[in-house]
Amino acid sequence: MRKIMMTSLLALGLVFLSQPLISHAAQSDDEKRPVEVNVNGKFISMDVHPIMDNTRLFIPIRSLSSLGLSYSWNPSTKIAAVKNKNGEYLKITVGSNIAYKANQPIKMNQAATSNDGRVLVPIRFVTETLGYNVQYDEIRRLVFVTSKDYKFDMKTIYQDDTLAARKAAISLPITADFKTTLGVSGIYHEYRFPLGSAETYIFFDGRFYTFVQIQNGKAVATGQLDESDYSRTAGNVPPNMIFDTDPIMEPFRHSVLFYETRKDGTATTTAVYKGDQGGGGSINAEMKVYSDIIQALPNEQ
Repeated sequence: MRKIMMTSLLALGLVFLSQPLISHAAQSDDEKRPVEVNVNGKFISMDVHPIMDNTRLFIPIRSLSSLGLSYSWNPSTKIAAVKNKNGEYLKITVGSNIAYKANQPIKMNQAATSNDGRVLVPIRFVTETLGYNVQYDEIRRLVFVTSKDYKFDMKTIYQDDTLAARKAAISLPITADFKTTLGVSGIYHEYRFPLGSAETYIFFDGRFYTFVQIQNGKAVATGQLDESDYSRTAGNVPPNMIFDTDPIMEPFRHSVLFYETRKDGTATTTAVYKGDQGGGGSINAEMKVYSDIIQALPNEQ
């Protein structure tokens, strides 16, 4: 199945980019993607990914260093002490829903826990208590953490370096100017950009297409389409749209297709591309961080 899927992907990318995006078989629940974390516009490398428990996201405490926080752990008292760059301390006890900041008790909605020898703390509570903002991108199931003084620079989208511009584009949480009622799959990530541009893209999660525009420092979803039923749409995507002629597809007539998959615990990305003057191919690369899904393409050098 995977070989057939990749063959179809390459054929689409090189021969018939005006056609609808690729249809992919749904993966089973045990193949769902891990949650990735972006801090101040950069995706971070994590050996252990956050875990969703009762609708709340927990992060291994040793990963807090990637968020610019320092920590200590006392195994005998089961107390974790977390400190931000301003020296503010937060003390959390595993199994207790009461934390302490500057010796003042703060009630947590859910207690810290442990799993396979790792201490897990609720990421939103810890980061927001210590002065960070947290935003969960429900469409892609990504977590974005920003410091109070962080501001996205729109110049990164319009720079000459297309690779860096696209990495900057996917490093913005997707928000919607319409009610996203179709749902999410979350098991597969694919990005499709116009050649030479990072201002707009199509995101595909294994079932749902989301059309995104970068506007005023935000990634705004303008519409969605259910791949299994073209009559189910939202936003500015018309029901039963025709890919060959619908204006929403105009920027993507000669587009780049980024493909990413996970197998056996490894992360790889494949970019399929086609130039305006013909020619094309594919690139395979290892992913160390999520933004490595975007690869440099020869016809854009």
